[in-house]
Amino acid sequence: MALIAQPFRHPDSGIYYLRRRVPDDLRQIIGKTEIRRSLNTRHYLQAKAAFALAYAESERLFNDARQGLYAEPSKSEAVGQHLPTPLLPAIKEGSIRLSEALARYVQSISMSGRSEYVSRRHAADYSRAVNRFISDMGDKPIASIQSSHIHTFAANLIQPADDNVKPLATSSTRLLLARLSSVMAFSVDSGLLETNPVTASRIHKRLGSGKPKRRLDDNRGYSWSELVTLFSHSEFQQLRHAEGRPGNAVFWIPLMAAYTGGRREELAQLYVEDIHQHEGGAWFIRIIDDRPDKSVKTDSSRREIPLHPDLITLGLLTLVQGRPAGTRMFPQLVKVSDGFAGIVSKSWRPITQRCGVYQPGRNPLHAFRHSFKTLAREHGIPKEVSDWITGHATGHIGDSYGINPLSRMAQEIQKLPSLAEAAGLLPNRG
Repeated sequence: MALIAQPFRHPDSGIYYLRRRVPDDLRQIIGKTEIRRSLNTRHYLQAKAAFALAYAESERLFNDARQGLYAEPSKSEAVGQHLPTPLLPAIKEGSIRLSEALARYVQSISMSGRSEYVSRRHAADYSRAVNRFISDMGDKPIASIQSSHIHTFAANLIQPADDNVKPLATSSTRLLLARLSSVMAFSVDSGLLETNPVTASRIHKRLGSGKPKRRLDDNRGYSWSELVTLFSHSEFQQLRHAEGRPGNAVFWIPLMAAYTGGRREELAQLYVEDIHQHEGGAWFIRIIDDRPDKSVKTDSSRREIPLHPDLITLGLLTLVQGRPAGTRMFPQLVKVSDGFAGIVSKSWRPITQRCGVYQPGRNPLHAFRHSFKTLAREHGIPKEVSDWITGHATGHIGDSYGINPLSRMAQEIQKLPSLAEAAGLLPNRG
């Protein structure tokens, strides 16, 4: 069986090529033993499309040679080419400016299969980064952007030449450069650039590690005593029936985060039908991006989270029962630039300060995610189950097979101690 012709990928450059053996009877006419033509891309799908055109053109070349119609290309045409110039549409466009490369990148986001909201936010974040470069350095042709430009840009972010411009922290600079790098990498994959100037500059090495070294006294999560202090505070407990915006969301979302390890936005965007009961009788929270105003961080974030009995006893189900499907669990929260939960986070921080548990560098709402993982370890919840509940991907291919048994999750979640009882939210059960 004959093999199907495929693009050849150069082992060093990663560029795809057409390589085709010239038939023996045509070698003297064409003067070559092999036809070789760059497809000008490192992207396999683009290479396949270009390869089909190149292969068809090589067939025409062979037919012309057999019929005595072959004309040897001129020297200017032959330099670096083994087929006539009209063979392929121009793929490499190094002269395009950065603004045009950004427009192409944004257009490609719609092909990712993400929800409309996630795609829109992704486009806004990456556009902001690239437009900052354009504002500082000019809308340069992408092929002219050098490592020196990247270093100058980074230095100006951290120490702006203009006293009226607010300097960025190193972590924010790293994030902005990473987004600029993604657009440049897309341009490389699209055959518009040979190399990514951000990567070539090694700027991230000069800026230092993006993550601080892990400390033994890591306090990114709340301790048990801090959790009890927070939830037993009268200011917090009075929020149970608060109205307006953000209203009782400041009571329920921290509690739900403490008992589930859920991210703040995952909980703030819930609809009433996302709280549902399974066949065994256990209640679950469904985290899924099935609406334009809902999003998930990663694929592993789509999951079912078992509800701890304390949340049910506290009355969580009263927030959804009797309400029509298609309405949000916390309708008072309005989506703005920082999502539904931004206002909850802003309201929660001063509570932690007044309770004396605020720590600089600790995210007041995200800290519950760290606390949950710690409590799960302390009380014997297996890591695999803890990862299922929090939506953490393990990186092991075997974990992507099968399903996460909901009955096991519902059983394991009950190992968590009763935080609500310790904080006086529930009557002491002896």
